[in-house]
Amino acid sequence: MISDFISLAISSSSFLYTFHVLYNFMYFTSTHNEHHKIITAPENNLIQSILWRLLTDTSLLSIFVLQHSVMANEFVKKIYQRLNKSELERSIYNVFSSAALHLMIIKWQPIPWVSLWNVDTTTNNTLWLLFTTFHSLGWFIIYSGCVMLDIAELIGIKQVYYKISNRPCPLATKSREYQRYLSHMRHPSFVGFLMIVWVHPFMTIDRFLLASVLTIYMLLMWKIDQEDYNYHAMNVQRKRKNLS
Repeated sequence: MISDFISLAISSSSFLYTFHVLYNFMYFTSTHNEHHKIITAPENNLIQSILWRLLTDTSLLSIFVLQHSVMANEFVKKIYQRLNKSELERSIYNVFSSAALHLMIIKWQPIPWVSLWNVDTTTNNTLWLLFTTFHSLGWFIIYSGCVMLDIAELIGIKQVYYKISNRPCPLATKSREYQRYLSHMRHPSFVGFLMIVWVHPFMTIDRFLLASVLTIYMLLMWKIDQEDYNYHAMNVQRKRKNLS
């Protein structure tokens, strides 16, 4: 009983913390960063300052990527199985992912003095609305992708609930096609993230670094093939029929 209560508390806390960090990440990636333009460039050692900030940002991204890769490893999953705590795997993974993301957000070093492009959206309402709508669409694609899969399972609450109610692991009840699809997919919406990280009015060099590293990482981890695509298309059609 106590063990079940602790598992439920961990799972619930993980969900709340993940939600909080994702909200901050949405602001971090989708705000137009006009306030960054007022950051004064150092009078001396500008190149050194830029390189130091790039090194800091690269380190933060490396921590995030390393955490994502290590904790998704089969060896780590087997540890949970040996401890008979497989139901907490997703919740703990989400906590550490959110912590790495949170660290990146609060320690990120903007470099507004070097930019690839700079579109002023403060004086043009049409451009502001265009970029805002595009990012809203990107986030809609991402979260709808989570719902299409199984959002309760992705946030880790379903696993704990099934364990408390003496049911088998939720993933074990899913079809072979779904399990294969999930193992090949690094994130519910690759396209949505590409829209958010690349379509931005103020593409500074640090933003370019963020977009490049995340894109390369997702490409390397993306293993979807034709069979997975066919399953996804079939699942989308089934969801549409259920909602209609």
